[in-house]
Amino acid sequence: MAEPTGQGPKNPCVSSVTVQLEMKALWEEFNQLGTEMIVTKAGRRMFPTFQVKILGMDALADYALLMDFVPLDDKRYRYAFHSSAWLVAGKADPATPGRMHFHPDSPAKGAQWMRQIVSFDKLKLTNNLLDDNGHIILNSMHRYQPRFHVVFVDPRKDSERYAQENFKSFIFTETQFTAVTAYQNHRITQLKIASNPFAKGFRESDPDSWTVPPRPLLSVPARSCSSLSPCLMKGSTEQEKDPNKVPASTSRTPARLHHQLLAPPEALLAPATYRPLTYQDLYTGVSSPLGIPRARPTPYPLPNIQADRDQEGLPLQAGLGLLSPSTMCLGSHQAPQ
Repeated sequence: MAEPTGQGPKNPCVSSVTVQLEMKALWEEFNQLGTEMIVTKAGRRMFPTFQVKILGMDALADYALLMDFVPLDDKRYRYAFHSSAWLVAGKADPATPGRMHFHPDSPAKGAQWMRQIVSFDKLKLTNNLLDDNGHIILNSMHRYQPRFHVVFVDPRKDSERYAQENFKSFIFTETQFTAVTAYQNHRITQLKIASNPFAKGFRESDPDSWTVPPRPLLSVPARSCSSLSPCLMKGSTEQEKDPNKVPASTSRTPARLHHQLLAPPEALLAPATYRPLTYQDLYTGVSSPLGIPRARPTPYPLPNIQADRDQEGLPLQAGLGLLSPSTMCLGSHQAPQ
């Protein structure tokens, strides 16, 4: 429970109001490490979320709840990774536009506010000076203190005269933080992942927490050695001749583990898929057991490659497999003459 002093006389509707910070132990744990809050251009919610329990309100009076953020000092900071500490980097940047965040349920009766915990989970922090979404604008690498305000909605016509009496502010020192665009202290990152319910995915990705042992990635039944290529057959023959010979490998993973994770080579190279391609397989008019798409007919006549070669005298190697224009212009169901 916190209440700043020196606020002057207050209206009876707010003088007896007291506020308790929820998750106080978690806030203190973060504060010991140096709390950091992410600010982004689009706006980022706070964690821990600012939540309070309010007591002492007039049940029939109307109240509005607000929050704002004030700089703790006029300095800019940087994080020293070698010493895991925040250091002063210079004078503070020009002050950002001051904004107040109204709780979306404001105004409401005191009975409603006191009935349950009040959460500012809609509040977002941004570093965009041109933000027009109502987010709280902060400077990165600067320290801030959140403030909580309880404002009595005075029904009197001249309520402006009593503006200083109709509100009460509360400060919890354990909620102060440094605004950052990325977490600097790795211990803050770990604590946020461990305590934030929305970081469940990060916690479950830890391999040490897996309860079921990993299974082989592929479980394809082995095939006969006749489906292997000559090069693979040669390697297996050499291994049969010298069973003590270990193939060269830069991996430290045991060979047994490799066999568990990968299918045998003969399972990956089926006889039909390892058949070498022929000239007839790639062109129209020839049946192909692989089902390779045929070449589409050319909509215009191709230049005579043979004539160009004779005119320019460019030597071409024999057996390049170049087709004549008459062959390329054949339909998809016509065979070459």
